Amino acid sequence: MEAAAIHHWLDTQPAGPWWTLLREAIDDYCLETAGAELPVGHAIDWLAEWGRDIRRRQTGLLLLTAHRAKGLEFDHVAILDGHWDRRGCNEDTDAPRCLYYVAMTRARQTLLLAQSGKRHALLDALPASPGLLRRQPAMLPAAPAGMAQRYLRLTLKEIDIGFPGRHVPAHPIHGAIADLSAGSAVVLTRGTHHWELANSAGRTIGRLSRTFTPPAGMRFVSGRVVAALVRWREDAQAEYQALVRCERWEVVLPELVFEVAD
Repeated sequence: MEAAAIHHWLDTQPAGPWWTLLREAIDDYCLETAGAELPVGHAIDWLAEWGRDIRRRQTGLLLLTAHRAKGLEFDHVAILDGHWDRRGCNEDTDAPRCLYYVAMTRARQTLLLAQSGKRHALLDALPASPGLLRRQPAMLPAAPAGMAQRYLRLTLKEIDIGFPGRHVPAHPIHGAIADLSAGSAVVLTRGTHHWELANSAGRTIGRLSRTFTPPAGMRFVSGRVVAALVRWREDAQAEYQALVRCERWEVVLPELVFEVAD
């Protein structure tokens, strides 16, 4: 596969975050291969490896619990204050200290330890050290309105991935999904037994699983398409094969925004 041919094909594709990312990948591929014509399999294998590396790239602010951060590393880490004295069921008294240590050791370059109250049992116990800089308390500005919103990127466990496939190819749901692109608006609606997704015109484009529940005390504000997943009849489990009405379909993966209800 020649790099120039890939670039020519990309130039015919629409704008969008995923196409932008793919263009970045191809630019890196061209630099690494010096534009040489190589087998298609080589390009696919290289792209898969590039994709794994890009997922580890730190490009923004990532909010995680200390438990979820286990095994990960970041250039810069900030640990927030609050409830570090809590222990789970059957945990020993030193469990909070061990978890705090786990959070601290995620940092590769800089580490910020926040203290919002007068006392912090773990921070107050830190000995003086040239590597430890204690700053004077600072007044924090009021949080912007957007901080009250919650963004949910739904996983496949929260989406009925077989729902579009249970409609014949001529059903309007397939055309409605095909008209979408990354960033297109989606709406969350309440169906008879499930929450459903619709496009801006109100046409159904997906259904969420029974396990999905909107955040308690919050209302839906907006939504957008993050990506679309292609499914095939053979992907369906044996017990659901009889329900499939088409050979191929697409599943919308959304990001939903909620805010505190009035």
